[in-house]
Amino acid sequence: MVFSYNPRNGTAYARAYALYDRIPEQSRLFYYDRGNDCANFVSQCVWAAYGGWIEGMEPKIVEANRARIQDHIRMAPFIWYGSPGFVGSTKWCRVVEFYAYTLSEKRFGPRAVKVAEGDWASLSPGIIREGDVLQLVVQSYIPGQYGHSLYVTRAGRTWDEILICCHSYDRLDEPLSAFALQPEQYPRLRVLRFRNAEFYK
Repeated sequence: MVFSYNPRNGTAYARAYALYDRIPEQSRLFYYDRGNDCANFVSQCVWAAYGGWIEGMEPKIVEANRARIQDHIRMAPFIWYGSPGFVGSTKWCRVVEFYAYTLSEKRFGPRAVKVAEGDWASLSPGIIREGDVLQLVVQSYIPGQYGHSLYVTRAGRTWDEILICCHSYDRLDEPLSAFALQPEQYPRLRVLRFRNAEFYK
């Protein structure tokens, strides 16, 4: 069955869970790894945008969402999945593997296209949309390699107007300029846009 990708659902999830360590433990859905969690969090936002998440923090809704995670609703079992007990599959929780998997040809699972890649000077901020995933090269991690993922919660015409949420230094609706103004640390970025996709359930 084909499911639509709804950026508003992804944004609602991103904003609800961006500051994860401030969320009561009984309301948490997925494993959280302080300081090494960005792709895990972005996968959660993408999962939510495909309809995996029911919005709300009431106990009954939290339990319903936990059941959906256990049943792998809008996930790809054994391939792209998260869990409350551990981070999840490598394609769920690693920046480079998430990129390769979401862009790969397959019948089931999240589907993305790369709409742009380059340095901050060569990319127009206006190309970025709500619900996009941004990946950044992090020079202090492995120079030249993409090592950080962000979820776009608001589009804009400038780096200041675009807002993102992310983990690994949790940020809630942070202006993208926080990264754009550090080109020596984050010299390149790429923009992933998600499309409607088939899931088993």
